[in-house]
Amino acid sequence: MFIFFLNTKQSSHMTRQIVAPIILIWLTNLQLSFADVTVPEYIELTLNENTAISITKFGESGDRILWIPTEYGINKEKHYDLLTSLSGFKHEVWLANLHESYFIPSGRSSYTKVPVDDIAELIEKSIPADERKLFIASTGRGAALSLMAINRWQSITSNINKFAGVIMIHPNFQADTPAPGTAMQYLPIIDSTQLPIFILQPEKSNKYWYLTELVDSLSDAGSQVYTKVIQQVSDGYHVRPDATDTEIQLAKNLPRQIKAAINLLTKTKVVADKKHIDSETWTITAVPELLQIYPENPPAPALALQDIEGKRYNLKDHQGKVIVLNFWATWCPPCVEEIPSLGRLQKAFSKDDLLVWSVDIGESKNEVEKFLNNVQANFPVLLNSEGDMVKQWQIIAFPTTFIIDRHGNIKLTYFGGLEWDNPVVIKQIQAVVDP
Repeated sequence: MFIFFLNTKQSSHMTRQIVAPIILIWLTNLQLSFADVTVPEYIELTLNENTAISITKFGESGDRILWIPTEYGINKEKHYDLLTSLSGFKHEVWLANLHESYFIPSGRSSYTKVPVDDIAELIEKSIPADERKLFIASTGRGAALSLMAINRWQSITSNINKFAGVIMIHPNFQADTPAPGTAMQYLPIIDSTQLPIFILQPEKSNKYWYLTELVDSLSDAGSQVYTKVIQQVSDGYHVRPDATDTEIQLAKNLPRQIKAAINLLTKTKVVADKKHIDSETWTITAVPELLQIYPENPPAPALALQDIEGKRYNLKDHQGKVIVLNFWATWCPPCVEEIPSLGRLQKAFSKDDLLVWSVDIGESKNEVEKFLNNVQANFPVLLNSEGDMVKQWQIIAFPTTFIIDRHGNIKLTYFGGLEWDNPVVIKQIQAVVDP
């Protein structure tokens, strides 16, 4: 709103002449601005006599998008802002609140409690009654639930031609909690999916390093897959409450990026000809609380890297000592959280017996230096900007830590953050130091 100040010596007649049009223009603009605001509509969509799904609807026109959020649920403020903006590109968006509908807490395994048949029915009931198409947008493990449900839906529907494709934001198809010594394993649904797919993958993510393998697996099964890597952001950047200023700014581009993805998927035709999966086991085990034994204790892969000061470290030069080798990144909250306890672990042992090293994956020297100016690490921080260590060491999650014995063999490992000076953890490591 603009406020105009008029000279008091002007006549009241002149004042009325100037002010009246200003007020009229302002009221007109105000009316238009309110007309442009999408007011969400709340729907209880009945699937069967026992189940109804809470839907928040944004927009009234254009192709419909059924939005399946991440396994960590809905951030109301950020999801609503995002989907309101997306509806402004002439899309009608249905946000499915699965956690509320099934009375389940959010979390990494929450979607294993949602019946796939129900989501297949949700897809059927989301098909527009007119000539419009349906797209599904999903995030994290919501992508796995979506593909399993689409597969089931395709076997029962007569509306296959009404479905136009899937947009997936940092999809997670990992079969289960990583086990030591195993390569990345995907859910079987990957091998039975034949769809037009667009993947939006943040760069600062463990999934980024396996994007090529995921695309190859989906393509080999018959899907047409497009990808876009979003630079400078990590998983959940568009809805996380702790998003950085850069992530908040880049999240504003997401509605336009989704619009572009839909335009591309609309032109893509995929004919499904594979047998549908009748059932699929989907379990996610809890993260272990202690270090795990590494199968067969193989020799550690080669590692020769420089730290931020240019000093070179070679693993083979330190046989005779136990090495605690931690792979991490500055964008990873559990990685950052365990830095102090890794420092305390080093203090608990003589450097003649044990050394703590960390390896930052995929970031520049400047990024790491800037981070370490604010967070002190009392151990060497090595750089692997190219990220080639991910495949060599089979790093599936961040952080990942290996305990290498005095002979250069991997004895123990852990995927995830840990309190490294926990007495039980110290005892496990002490057994490697003094076998």
